[in-house]
Amino acid sequence: MISDDGLCLHGIIIDNNSDNWAVLVHGYDSEATGMLGFAQKYFEKGFSVFLPDCRGFGSSGGNETSMGHFEKRDLVKWIETLSEKTGAKNIILHGISMGAATVMLTAAEDLPDNVRAAVEDCGYTSVKEEYEYQMPHIAHLPPYPLLWAVDIITRIKCGWSILKDADCISAVKHTGIPICFIHGEEDKFVPYRMHKSLYDACTSKDKEMLTVKGADHTEACGKDPEKYWKTVFGFIEKHIVEE
Repeated sequence: MISDDGLCLHGIIIDNNSDNWAVLVHGYDSEATGMLGFAQKYFEKGFSVFLPDCRGFGSSGGNETSMGHFEKRDLVKWIETLSEKTGAKNIILHGISMGAATVMLTAAEDLPDNVRAAVEDCGYTSVKEEYEYQMPHIAHLPPYPLLWAVDIITRIKCGWSILKDADCISAVKHTGIPICFIHGEEDKFVPYRMHKSLYDACTSKDKEMLTVKGADHTEACGKDPEKYWKTVFGFIEKHIVEE
């Protein structure tokens, strides 16, 4: 698919002869194949699966990520293309880390009615808050004034703002799509406190919150797979439209 700004984007289709589709979005420094373990679970539940390579990763074009800002536009276009090409009756979005942020940002967009629910696993509240947290903890630097300078460079070079764009709190305040929020209690990369902030901000009529004890970043599924998938599929099944 060609993105709105001219990048050639790639994705993987795993057709299960089903009009129920799961769109699985990988995290930072990963690619579509990094979600194959998740794809297997959905496939076993009878879903067809689509795995996009986000811009700048895998086989997709682009040299930089926008941490969900431009990726949300790509995901909307993928959903529209998938719906048109396959006649998908039900689409579930499931993202991890940066992919979870992309899913939340996409949930606030104008989506086809066949997008029934979303699952976000360890997504951040906003790029701004994530960078403010990361710099002292990872780089051992104060966030400011460095972030102001980085933001100016990002605006000029890449066309988006790390201080204003990719704001998932704002996105979940403006969505009606049911969302399941999942986070590891020991997450030291995207702090656990962001989990409750996102859940509390979400205005969806149906939302759910799963905390996995002992799980660090992206470890929730591996730490307690039985609880993880029971929660995910229990949530999803409430929103699938049958024949």
